Amino acid sequence: MGSKKQRLDQTVSAIQARWGSRALRKPAPQAPDAIPRISTCFPSLDALTGGLPRGGITELLGAPTAGATTLALKAVAQAQAGDDTALYLDLGRTFDPDYAARCGVQLDHLLLARPHSGLEALEAARAVVAGGGAGVLVFDSVADLLTEPAGPLASGLRQLAAALARSSCAALFLTPLYFGDVNSPPYPPGFALPHYATLRLHLEKEAWLQSRHDVRGYKAQVTVLKSRQGSEGRRASLAITFDGVVRGNGT
Repeated sequence: MGSKKQRLDQTVSAIQARWGSRALRKPAPQAPDAIPRISTCFPSLDALTGGLPRGGITELLGAPTAGATTLALKAVAQAQAGDDTALYLDLGRTFDPDYAARCGVQLDHLLLARPHSGLEALEAARAVVAGGGAGVLVFDSVADLLTEPAGPLASGLRQLAAALARSSCAALFLTPLYFGDVNSPPYPPGFALPHYATLRLHLEKEAWLQSRHDVRGYKAQVTVLKSRQGSEGRRASLAITFDGVVRGNGT
């Protein structure tokens, strides 16, 4: 083994002597996770995940009002602040422009799409990502894929994941858990979202935050289900308050 390394070193030195030191050299060491990311706007969650990965899929699972939509909208606002274009795919026709604006979303610079089907949403998202036209996209929601044929959906997700891997776009999929069971999400057959996701987060509402008799927000707990940061199973507590402006803070 030692003689092989010596011969390799001698060959490298000979090439560098003839054509210069830049002709052949070892790449500079990189950080273990060099994936560019978008801040979640929650310091405690960023500390666990590093943020939402670009070039990949983040899945946000949780019951309605657990904070998944708020987290997605705050990420959109963060991306827009960095001059990224955001695409919001509103399959469930539940997008609330007033709430989005209070989360900091610039509505004038938001692409809002209401596809007729989940397959159309996946194809539109892939086209936008492949064209380099978005820095973040939100898919709201996975539950609205239930009426779609399984085969085309699986193929559409695979093609979207491949397009994302060649881009700097962060894709967020909102997966509602109507019965609170994180082990039984509403995926169509063959829709391998957990496999393609780089990051999976489970959000649970813990308690309402009250000021006297008024509700001013709520506390939520986020559990990391999957992460390349090696933080599976770790948790972060968040406080989401709304007093005209929706604010998010780690607690």
